[in-house]
Amino acid sequence: MVEGLPRGYSLALNRALLKLNDLGAWPERIAARPWSRRVPIDRPIFIVGAFRSGTTVLEQTLASHPQVGVFAFISNVAYLAPIAGFNLIRFMSRCGLVEGRRMPYLYNPRLEFTLFSPVECEWVWAQAGKNLWDHACLDLTTGADYTNPRFERMVRSSIRRHLVVQGAQRFLNKNPIHLLRLEYLLKLFPDARFVYIVRNPVATVLSHYRMVQRIAAVIHPHRAAREAVERGLHLDVLTPRIKTMRYAETLAWEQIHPLLGIAHQWNIMHETALTSLEANAALASQTMQITYEALNAEPGRILADVWRFVGLDDDAAAAITKRAISYLKPPPAVAPMLEETRWLPIVEEIVAPAAKRFGYTGPG
Repeated sequence: MVEGLPRGYSLALNRALLKLNDLGAWPERIAARPWSRRVPIDRPIFIVGAFRSGTTVLEQTLASHPQVGVFAFISNVAYLAPIAGFNLIRFMSRCGLVEGRRMPYLYNPRLEFTLFSPVECEWVWAQAGKNLWDHACLDLTTGADYTNPRFERMVRSSIRRHLVVQGAQRFLNKNPIHLLRLEYLLKLFPDARFVYIVRNPVATVLSHYRMVQRIAAVIHPHRAAREAVERGLHLDVLTPRIKTMRYAETLAWEQIHPLLGIAHQWNIMHETALTSLEANAALASQTMQITYEALNAEPGRILADVWRFVGLDDDAAAAITKRAISYLKPPPAVAPMLEETRWLPIVEEIVAPAAKRFGYTGPG
């Protein structure tokens, strides 16, 4: 169960798998070129939103469409040679050498995953140079003026081969950090579609705070789990980890109380994304904004709109929507603890700039 949190990152600690990824990169790229070069990256779909905003459940729903391919947990150790990597892990899973059964996410027990389930795979995006794990990188914000030709060739090639090995036509990726790189992604993929999901900020901040507390309580007693997080993620799970252009302020708030650091991170990530949308008409026209509350209250209507927007409104999408209606429901309400209640007025003040732009004006 503990492995449920860092599985993709603990795989990335496996030196043998990392070596195979490096060694297999060029041979696979050359061998697969006759097929992969004919695979277009057609209107890739990016799901963006803050942590604990419904991005994962939306990702899992859309990724269940048979035309959709993704970066999966195993992509952390197979992004340079995904065809070989996916097939190797499938073989090892059939032989019982790696865990193949579905398991609940530690941070969201209502959802389950396998090694082949979609994931952010931030390790891949970090190869662009704005690296979450690089202590010298003080701001992950990446605009359209940023360029890294080597990374851009690599990620396009990797996506094509992910589509080949998954038998898919459309690529989908969910990642909260994409809020800081919307214009860069649009530059890389001019026909991309962005689905931007937002949840009441106070509820989001509380959920994020409780999530990291729950994770810490589970993994801290386990040395292997701690190592996977500290070495694979290079972070303390209770520390706001996303370096925005105002990261120093986030850390200052976090020193007062973690709730306030999370609130500040939420606000700056959204303010950055909203500024990009306002400045870039093409980006705005290719972005659909939905709310977590509407997705849970009217899943049939919202999903139908999303399928149309991304160009996948077919019989398969209708069947997925029908199944999704059974599990897309509001999470159980949990009253704030006494300690949380003490800080909520300040949380509301911190998130107010972005919250008002989304139409949220009160507590969660």
